[in-house]
Amino acid sequence: MNSLFSQKKKKSVKSVFFLQSLLKNCLMLIIPIMIIAPFTIWQSLRNNTKEVEDKTFQTLVQVDNTVDILYSHLDNSMIFFSSNPQVTTQLKIAFYEKSLSLDSIKNIQNLSLYFQNLVYTDPYIKNIYIYFDNDYNRIFVPPQGALQRVTTNKQKALVNAYADEHSKDFWIERIETDIPEENALVMFQKLYQRGSSTVTGFIAFEFDMQKLEDFFNTLMKYDERMIYLLGSDRKIIYTNDSQEISPKDLKKLTANPAKEENHQLFKTDIYGKPVMAAYLESERENGFTYITFASLSEIYKDTSHLSVSYITLTLLSVFISFVIAFYKTRKEYSYLYHILDIFSNPEEAKESFQELTKSANNPFEHIMLNIIQIFIANDYLKIRDSKREYELKELKNQALQYQINPHFLHNTLNTVYWEAVKITSSENACSNIVSKLSMMMRYVFSDPEEDVPIKEEISYLDTYLEIMSHRYNDQFTYYFRIDPLVEEEKIKKMLLQPLVENAMQHGIKDNTEFTFVYVGGKRLKKSILVYILDTGKGIESEKLVEMKKHLKTNETIESNHVGISNTNLRLKLSYGEQSALHIKSLHGRYTLVYFYIPVTE
Repeated sequence: MNSLFSQKKKKSVKSVFFLQSLLKNCLMLIIPIMIIAPFTIWQSLRNNTKEVEDKTFQTLVQVDNTVDILYSHLDNSMIFFSSNPQVTTQLKIAFYEKSLSLDSIKNIQNLSLYFQNLVYTDPYIKNIYIYFDNDYNRIFVPPQGALQRVTTNKQKALVNAYADEHSKDFWIERIETDIPEENALVMFQKLYQRGSSTVTGFIAFEFDMQKLEDFFNTLMKYDERMIYLLGSDRKIIYTNDSQEISPKDLKKLTANPAKEENHQLFKTDIYGKPVMAAYLESERENGFTYITFASLSEIYKDTSHLSVSYITLTLLSVFISFVIAFYKTRKEYSYLYHILDIFSNPEEAKESFQELTKSANNPFEHIMLNIIQIFIANDYLKIRDSKREYELKELKNQALQYQINPHFLHNTLNTVYWEAVKITSSENACSNIVSKLSMMMRYVFSDPEEDVPIKEEISYLDTYLEIMSHRYNDQFTYYFRIDPLVEEEKIKKMLLQPLVENAMQHGIKDNTEFTFVYVGGKRLKKSILVYILDTGKGIESEKLVEMKKHLKTNETIESNHVGISNTNLRLKLSYGEQSALHIKSLHGRYTLVYFYIPVTE
């Protein structure tokens, strides 16, 4: 069969078309990668840096807040001893008696209830010890409810640590014994004779290092992130670092100029490799210094993987372009040469032309199939993104719901204790509080996203306010003004409690005047008005303006107003922007918080 082109010319044209196809395919595949890759890598670096700053800040603050709660237990115990000198006197008598009297045994058992309450309510407290200088080598272990002889290695180590410390009233020490399981982190506070500077003993809180370590590990975003807790003397109290850091490296972490600004990240070298570190000092005089760091390779691991992926993708694109160009050129030119042969000798190529027509593909059919496939893929992506957005919204609602202030539980349990001190037998105010608290716990820890009738939410608030009235010694009274038409309307569970708690904290606490609290609900035309009004201290005008601004932008106001911020965000997520919180206040007179929710059809 004769050809329109010579073999030499065919090869030349085929080579040109192959190179053009290869270049075209390379440009089509590589140019998007070259455009997207640098931006994606830059964005990944930026996001990683921002994320490590936020996560580090949150980690340090959460660790400090948790440790501060541990400090507060010791503070409360010292306040208890100073405000109840008769308790200290009775305990000293028990230490000095050769044989414990029945009164001393009873006093010890009553005192043990207070400290047992702390141990049972805080998972990080492992044990509590109280010691007064005595001739009988005795130590008081409240969780066991008994006055014991100093016999165990740990108890001996505690007494020796107290005897060796001459300069500090408060200190934190890692107690090491011959038995590794008995090693402990202990917080000491010396006890003084009332009205003098004579040291008479100590109180020590032992903390469960395994639970603290588990808690710290949950905060670590990176596998190789290290955390150090240093005492006021810059000695290492705790670390999750298996390597022993050198004094030189430790000095780098504590002497860096960036430490002057807490939470600010700074770069340095630890173990001979670059790390990103952060520094935070406790606001307490003898508090911890917190240091955390992670290697840059670990922080930017995702970015490194992304860069390698783009390089691999680029090389793969070149190879694929070569294969496609070779296959396409071969196929198209085979088809073209066949057609040229047909035109050159049509009589001889009729049968060949028919076979070529049967084997040829319709490009428009392929285009239509591709359009359908792209449409289905895009529609699937839209549905998946919509579902993802819905799940994120639900998760955000749940996260906000679970941000319950633990201080209420601690304060309530303290109230139970004070009632228990006054009452020794039979049904009493203390047992009533415990019963009501149990009711509240059942309500709180059921399904957090459950919609409940308003009357159930009000019933829960009634129990909560009755407990708070005990705590504030009837410093306020409260009323519910609920329209009967709205009692069966549904509302998100625990939506009102943070607002009422905010009124307790900022309107009634430290207020010398008797306060009224009103919780109301009224049916309007197309919505329900819900409000909380207190006649307490009110809010200063500058602070009120700032709070309204933060509520509008969904920013957290401040740590002691997190309930307001979270409730505002829950309202918007659940009912829309029209249900955002509104605040009105006159300093020294009143504070009114209200919102609207749509009526259920």
